[in-house]
Amino acid sequence: MTTKKHPRDLTADEADALVSAFDDHSDDEYSVTDAATLRELRAAAAARREADARIESAALAAHRAGLSWGAIGAQLGMTRQGARQRFERLVNH
Repeated sequence: MTTKKHPRDLTADEADALVSAFDDHSDDEYSVTDAATLRELRAAAAARREADARIESAALAAHRAGLSWGAIGAQLGMTRQGARQRFERLVNH
């Protein structure tokens, strides 16, 4: 039985194999031939997830330190309400 993985959980080798398999079975109108570009895209997505996790951690720490949602939102370029909606779930865990 094959275990399904979310695309973000694929190793670089697994992703390259998937691209190759896709290319082998695709028509002439569409094919992915630049694995380096896809690796860069995966790396950028991983960096974004890491940055999002860092922002969540910092926002939670700021709230626990007594900063208001308005102050937190201002630092992140969002409204008080936007900050509260995005991060309040972290406070309740």
